Amino acid sequence: MSNFFQIALFIIRKLFLIDFERALFIASQIFPPSQPELSLRRMKNFLLTYFVWKFGVKLPVKPIVLQIESVRGCNFNCVMCRAGQFETRTMKFEEFKKIICQFPETCAVIMNFAGEPFLSKDLLRMIRYASVERKMLVTTFSNFSILPEPEKVIESGLYEIIASIDTFNREKFSVIREKGDLDVVVDNLKRLVQERRIRGKKIPVISISAVFSRETKEDAEDIIENAIKIGVDRVKFQRLFFSAPPYLHVPTKDDFAHLLYLKEKYKNKIDVRIYNFEWGGDSMPGFCYLASSMLTIDLFGNVFPCCTPYAIFEPHKSSLGIIHPSDQKLSEKVSDILRRRVEFISKMRYFTPDFCRSCPLFKREKWANQQIKN
Repeated sequence: MSNFFQIALFIIRKLFLIDFERALFIASQIFPPSQPELSLRRMKNFLLTYFVWKFGVKLPVKPIVLQIESVRGCNFNCVMCRAGQFETRTMKFEEFKKIICQFPETCAVIMNFAGEPFLSKDLLRMIRYASVERKMLVTTFSNFSILPEPEKVIESGLYEIIASIDTFNREKFSVIREKGDLDVVVDNLKRLVQERRIRGKKIPVISISAVFSRETKEDAEDIIENAIKIGVDRVKFQRLFFSAPPYLHVPTKDDFAHLLYLKEKYKNKIDVRIYNFEWGGDSMPGFCYLASSMLTIDLFGNVFPCCTPYAIFEPHKSSLGIIHPSDQKLSEKVSDILRRRVEFISKMRYFTPDFCRSCPLFKREKWANQQIKN
């Protein structure tokens, strides 16, 4: 069990910025004192998920994290995802409500996938329902171009809001994030930070997430310094999943080493996170934790075992099935998909799907095993 407590400490230390206010919020959401039965179910699911992830045993686990696509489409057309090319479609509040009610063991919800979530007029209502009524930690990414009034965001029940900014160079930003205006994005970010400061709150956590590539390596330190100046809580560097020539290319091991250097350099000034690199970083050590802990549901009802890009471009390769909130037997369909998920998790250790092989987390495990053998 000592390993379990090490993982628990990892979650506390790495996934959250802990102080009293945030710790109290997290605890009351994940294990609500007013709902002891729900708290016990979630504790049990945490333990079962740990054994599934650590030892590869086959157990009836439920997703701890649920990613739901509230909007498909974007007012930007970023070169790494091209969501701006999709026809904008939004999930209705009642559809969202029916979906998350099927996952009581889920502790955290991510409100976006292939689009800008604030294009939905129902987003804050969804956030509040998931946070207040369903007692979940709610996170969303945003390009920060159309943010609602800052006070409404602060009071929505949102746990973390993450601004997608890959560079503070205006010319480069306009190339990477087509149709985007860096000045508008930064102004909205500053307004949100200022509003939270005025209200004396530490929630929501406000972060910057940067897609890291060879071309943006030179921007990484500038992002950190701007984040410190603006007053955000942390900076996350996410590895570019695949190249988007001629604009962005997958980073190398030397690029990753540069991020490690910056993380150490600024460790006493701001929290810097490094995710999804095959050579390490802040992703949880060991076998793929995403497959064991999360589930993604897109706007069309496709259900995926993690957040793989294949879910957007080639859903047939990784879908576990389809659910629709209007289904008469929704609970039965969800149960069938959860059974398929258990089978998928159990088999993927030994028969890795093709879409997993291109993931940096899979490559990381392969690389780590080679180092052990050598």
